Amino acid sequence: MKLIKRLLANLVDIFVFLAVIVLFFIFVIPFFLPDGEGLSITMAAIVLIVIILTVFLLQWPFMKVNQTIGKAMMGLRIVSVNGERPLTVGIVLQRELFAKVFTCYFMCFPVLFGREGKHDIVCETEVV
Repeated sequence: MKLIKRLLANLVDIFVFLAVIVLFFIFVIPFFLPDGEGLSITMAAIVLIVIILTVFLLQWPFMKVNQTIGKAMMGLRIVSVNGERPLTVGIVLQRELFAKVFTCYFMCFPVLFGREGKHDIVCETEVV
């Protein structure tokens, strides 16, 4: 059951990210490029940074209580397995970046088989 909740939580988090991207391209970019010009590389980089910051700001209140939007919806939270190191927002952010952006496709697959993911090992965390 915990595995299903974790998968659903990740899907919700990915949906939030994709929803921000779609909303940005529907409402924000046309506002800045009303004449239909293409995006310059500079504008594309700015848009990417703003999208990432928007997603981070949406997740911030949840990260302060060791969750993400998806984990909160599924009743899960992130805890530290290292009793000497308190879990901070920075550690939760690092874990989420490792899990979702950089390594999920390569390192999260052990979670599907009931084992600890590499992002949990690196960040000394687990989901309960």
